[in-house]
Amino acid sequence: MGHVKTDIHEKGRTYNATYALNSADGVRALLRDRHKIAERRFRGDYDASAILIDLHSAIESAALTERQAEAIAWVYGLDVTQTEAARQMGITQQAVQQAVESAAERIAGVYSRWSYGEVSVELTKDNAEEAAV
Repeated sequence: MGHVKTDIHEKGRTYNATYALNSADGVRALLRDRHKIAERRFRGDYDASAILIDLHSAIESAALTERQAEAIAWVYGLDVTQTEAARQMGITQQAVQQAVESAAERIAGVYSRWSYGEVSVELTKDNAEEAAV
């Protein structure tokens, strides 16, 4: 006979993360956690897929400058520090920070126009601890 592996402590390791997407802080949090949300797609979480598709559409609709798009790609796509992104882009860390902040504001503006509000995603504490680092 086969064995069934059941995680009886799973509920104790999960929590809901809520992102207020009509604010730059909420957008930055979503961008920070998007790799963890992407993992949920492979567990059958269709809402995670919808959130990521909408994020991609919002980024495309935000009319980001080339520098803003590159800063977002380095910092949130490749998960490098702002200092490393600045080195790769040939600019200062402060310029990267400003590009990321203004990009997040533009993306939040798109979500506001869409009347998007908040989204929630269930993450595990393992993912949350990695996302918070």
